[in-house]
Amino acid sequence: MSHTILAATFDRWAANGRGAEMETEHGDVARQVIAGMKIRAGDQILDLGCGNGWATRLLAKAAAGAQALGIDISPAMIAEAERLHSNTIRARYAVGAFEKLELPDARFQHVVSLEALYYTLDIHAALAEIRRVMKPGGTLDLVLEYYAENDATALWPERTGVPMLRLTESAWREELERACFVEVASKRVIDSRGLGDPARFRPSACYPDWRTWNDIHSAGFLWLHAVKPR
Repeated sequence: MSHTILAATFDRWAANGRGAEMETEHGDVARQVIAGMKIRAGDQILDLGCGNGWATRLLAKAAAGAQALGIDISPAMIAEAERLHSNTIRARYAVGAFEKLELPDARFQHVVSLEALYYTLDIHAALAEIRRVMKPGGTLDLVLEYYAENDATALWPERTGVPMLRLTESAWREELERACFVEVASKRVIDSRGLGDPARFRPSACYPDWRTWNDIHSAGFLWLHAVKPR
């Protein structure tokens, strides 16, 4: 898998409305995580794998004067983010790859990645780049529904046609520690809206039936938090 193929895949997802679906499916969990991040006035925030920018806009509104930059490998997703953008918030968007961020050193107080870092082609390069662009004392928050303990997600690469990095919770923590992050912690986050109405459930590639949706929802999202040393 190359960045070119990844970009083409996510371009198709953008055309199919997948960016909007991500907000519907994951918005509640994102809001829980953002509420726990303690974003302060004027903070600079990087949103990696931003899709159509829905979480980037939430991050930019989390505190007065906060500024958020969304990065995505898909030009079509970034175009959609620009289309949905409001000039009333301090958010920007750019095409880019996790493994080589065209950004200055030590710029961001916060780096966030929601349902995206498991698409990286090189986790070691991606984490090194993330650490490079963070300010000392800055925080990294990763939110992942695809992880080894969430058994019902195992078929996602086959169903979507996109390779994904499948690690256990402890292995993700080890990767962060290996990349020289400190205060590494993890927890599960459950969507507070519950499962919803079975009669309104609509199958998809990742949630092909109600039982699978139930199992994935019950396992929860893996939230990993880490700090760049001062």
